[in-house]
Amino acid sequence: MAEKKAVSGRYVDVINGKVIEDGVILVEGKHIIYVGEKKDAPLHRDYESFCLEGGTILPGFIDCHAHICGMENYLAVPESRLILKAAYDMKVLMDSGFTAARDMTRISASLKWAVEHGYMDGPHIMPGGQVLSITSGHGDSDTNYPYEYARDNVMTYLMDGVEGCLKGVRKQFREGAEFIKICATGGVSSMADGLEDVQFSDEELKVIVEEANRHGTYVAAHCSGLAGAKQALKAGIKTVEHGIHLDEECVELMKKNDCSLVTTLDISFHVGDMPGLPEYMAVKAKQCAAANRISIDLVHKAGINVALGTDYGNDENANTGYKYIGKEFKAICDGGFSEMESLQIGTINGAKVMKMEDKIGSLDAGKFADIVIVEGDPLSDITVLSDADHVRLVMKEGKVYKNTI
Repeated sequence: MAEKKAVSGRYVDVINGKVIEDGVILVEGKHIIYVGEKKDAPLHRDYESFCLEGGTILPGFIDCHAHICGMENYLAVPESRLILKAAYDMKVLMDSGFTAARDMTRISASLKWAVEHGYMDGPHIMPGGQVLSITSGHGDSDTNYPYEYARDNVMTYLMDGVEGCLKGVRKQFREGAEFIKICATGGVSSMADGLEDVQFSDEELKVIVEEANRHGTYVAAHCSGLAGAKQALKAGIKTVEHGIHLDEECVELMKKNDCSLVTTLDISFHVGDMPGLPEYMAVKAKQCAAANRISIDLVHKAGINVALGTDYGNDENANTGYKYIGKEFKAICDGGFSEMESLQIGTINGAKVMKMEDKIGSLDAGKFADIVIVEGDPLSDITVLSDADHVRLVMKEGKVYKNTI
């Protein structure tokens, strides 16, 4: 017999953008079977009960820009260690209320397999495989290392020319990728390029997008600069990652192509303040925050689907610890969105990007019981999501992974 659970109290209906003060979510096995007012609910006396007075019930959070191999020294550390760290990192993600992630590393398909087979605790994962870049591009991040290290590692794969791009994309699908991530422009952390550098040629982009389409999926593009973002949008990419420099033409292309923006605003707004940055990074980082505010405002006003992404790596030295990954909700509000919009961006909007909106992203009957209870009311104080200690219950597919109520 399926396990039965009742989660009661104030909950947020992210689909309709409203709050039910005295509600209940009934769970049988992996799925939600009822959501609504407690007074209208079926009898559930024999259900295991969860309730936090003064708390708020939310759908599980979704990070659409994750690198679960970590971001520090991935060129120098053995991949076996990164995999072991990823097993730990996924538990911290869950502890923070993130029950789904779109991951961009060579190990992402294996992490998904391990979670689905019960060998590791972790979120739903949409694997993207390695980040694809040109030689000397954003993925070729640290030119102090030999080319052999940079060419093919846990994070990135370098490819050049039409044939090289076709082979690189097919390599990702062979290894279990469900979407493709490319670097369309330069970036802050890479040594050999500038933010505005355009990376792939039109012909290279064309074959990348066409190959993804043949596999029934899409291309996500790292976009820090304007020209490369525009080129990638014209080629048919479906998600803009970061979107630091966008203009009205970019936004019109996004609307036309049903393209989403994935945020990473917490890092964008604050990376320039991090101590100890190399000079080349500090100069580029300081260009980001003001430009990103303008871009996110354009996207907001145009009604583009915006999904939460963090670019965190659970690296405390880089100020990207998963315990505090919920700071992205506050950064989204700092970017001009309301608290309700921020919650929608971190749940149902992300489910669309993960192609799982029929299974996750909202508290609805028939969906997986991915449920979070947090202290207080994030609609009044969004910072309650900024520290995992305020997340008191985490349930994924009806299984309780955290309960400090």
